[in-house]
Amino acid sequence: MDAHRTGSHKEVVFEHAKKTVRVQAEEIFYALGRIPNLASLGLEKVGVQTEYGRIVSDTAMRTSVPHIFAAGDCTGLHEIVHIAVQQGETAGHNIAHPDKLKKMDYRLLTEVVFTDPQVAVVGLTEKRAHVKNIPYLVAKYAFNDHGKSMIMNAQEGFVKLLADPVSGEILGGCCVGPQGGELIHEIIAAMHKRMTVQELAAMPHYHPTLAEIWTYPAEELSEELQKTSS
Repeated sequence: MDAHRTGSHKEVVFEHAKKTVRVQAEEIFYALGRIPNLASLGLEKVGVQTEYGRIVSDTAMRTSVPHIFAAGDCTGLHEIVHIAVQQGETAGHNIAHPDKLKKMDYRLLTEVVFTDPQVAVVGLTEKRAHVKNIPYLVAKYAFNDHGKSMIMNAQEGFVKLLADPVSGEILGGCCVGPQGGELIHEIIAAMHKRMTVQELAAMPHYHPTLAEIWTYPAEELSEELQKTSS
């Protein structure tokens, strides 16, 4: 609600549980996100549209002025390095080849939180599928029932797969557990090639490894698809 100096201290005023709370400290650390530094660009003078402090761009990375392109953190909420690189490559290609436009595909949007255990997600989650009204099948498997994680004494968490209920194509994956940021890349690769859960279940996995845990939800979904198709 407010932040100001009070004598030698600084005070923050905010609302919590419907009550106004005042907290004083020697310093205030502001860590509520980043805002692109656009003020000096004069975008409003040339008609480039902005929204919530960011440049509005389409999947070809074009702004509201067709010959002006934007890429990276200044264009959206996905402040992720590899997304920014892809956007830059897309914008560069489209500037050089306006008759052969490439478009960004956010189908493989990946998020990793490096906590302990790590949390990693690619593609659809159940919540996103519900919001977009996308049908899916889901299965998960816990690390506390997995050989390699038992050996490592890292048994917290699980993996989850979402699949198309007709084709079996993998729509999304989630890993909460040891080396989740690394393990999610198997599902990124599978989704990049539009693999099905049947193909993932049939793919050889070395034992004992953490990666073979993906075969269990893949096998469960494969069996469910087989029942519905018979």
